[in-house]
Amino acid sequence: MQGQGQKVLFSMRKENGFTLIEMMVVIAIIGIITAIATGSFKRNETKLRDAASMIQADFERARSRAIRENAFVVVVINTNTDTHAYNIFIDNGTGGGTAQNLTRDGSETVLSDANLPAGIQIINTTFTGNKTGFNGRGYCLRNGLLTLYSSGKSVVVDMNNRFGRITISTP
Repeated sequence: MQGQGQKVLFSMRKENGFTLIEMMVVIAIIGIITAIATGSFKRNETKLRDAASMIQADFERARSRAIRENAFVVVVINTNTDTHAYNIFIDNGTGGGTAQNLTRDGSETVLSDANLPAGIQIINTTFTGNKTGFNGRGYCLRNGLLTLYSSGKSVVVDMNNRFGRITISTP
């Protein structure tokens, strides 16, 4: 009889399925992977918002400088796929350039040559000729929107008013 009892116990151990410990290990691994993916997603979103805030701050500095210098300060946006950047300069005709033509010529003072962080792209701009800026009163030269993109998310830098107010929004 003893042989039959051992046989019954042995056959129960051969049942197909997962043990509680195996299930707990799988759930723990899924939790770890989810935590890593969520953290990475949040970092990309934060990086995108930081880039938009950097642009907003640079545009606001350009506006302040235009008022202080009583001159046009121009922002030229480069949407080239290799370098997503923008340049800010005082368009006052210094050094043989032409004032208020929205083009850096002569020796007009460059205020900023900014590149966006890796992975951040300028995917759209509604500024005519990808140029905007401010006059000596701080009013916007060309209204428009600038859309930044990274990892499936986008943020809009909005300068769509004549008074030079700059805001950030998510579409």
